[in-house]
Amino acid sequence: MPSTSSRITKKMVFIIDEGSVFKAPIDKVWKLNLSEGNHSHPSVRNYRTEMDGEHPILYYESPGPNDSWMKNKVRLTVLPPVGIVFESIEGPMTGSKSMQFYTPKGNETAVTVVGNWVAGNLPEAQLRSAVLGFLDNVFKEDQANLAKMSE
Repeated sequence: MPSTSSRITKKMVFIIDEGSVFKAPIDKVWKLNLSEGNHSHPSVRNYRTEMDGEHPILYYESPGPNDSWMKNKVRLTVLPPVGIVFESIEGPMTGSKSMQFYTPKGNETAVTVVGNWVAGNLPEAQLRSAVLGFLDNVFKEDQANLAKMSE
């Protein structure tokens, strides 16, 4: 059995992020979600996808501390028109699981994210801030992607 000092304790943070609303109907949100190559996410780099059976696997690098970039591998379970399950399977957030679900509101679509995030020895407040900042960035990027689809 490993000694207590040799084990890394991962802190888990439960987050509910609600209140964001896309300025697009749900069918357009899903058209963007299911469109390969039509997403633009400047907040990440080296983005690519592959399929593992019915599950898309995302590979990307996201900003980390001290101007570093963190490699991520995330498995998706896509459940149109309800939402998407995200499972971090490699990288600093390995073990994190979240669900992003949509609520149709006529010409708009509410989006809610619920999940547990883990990240090594990162203090809870710092992890919460990092996750909420990332979610805010990708929401804004997707809102811009949806606007481009209307042009």
